[in-house]
Amino acid sequence: MSIFSNKQKADYSQTLQKGISFVRGLRGGMTDHTGSREENLQRLKSEIKNADAIVIGAGAGLSTAAGFLYSGERFDHWFFDFKERLGLTDMYSGGFYPFPDDETRWAFWARNIYINRYLEPPKPTY
Repeated sequence: MSIFSNKQKADYSQTLQKGISFVRGLRGGMTDHTGSREENLQRLKSEIKNADAIVIGAGAGLSTAAGFLYSGERFDHWFFDFKERLGLTDMYSGGFYPFPDDETRWAFWARNIYINRYLEPPKPTY
């Protein structure tokens, strides 16, 4: 049983097709090699202004560019106790660690979330 109605599926499919069509028109960068750079920028601004939604995909490279390193000095500073007690070496692999109890697991995750979500990023990438 699908959680989406047929209309929702059709709307979603239509939105994807519009997006794919637009992206294909931007092959080779921001242009299809017609018009000047200014004309292409205006076209892009117009598409953004009139878009129903904009999806931005970003991976781990964005965090790295912002200075979010999950090991080394940053890890040693904030997670020294987990390193000493459990031998953890970085925040990423700590997320998969079989913690001895719920209290320790949630202490790790609460700190991880605080450090990586609420502290000012090292660089202004975001």
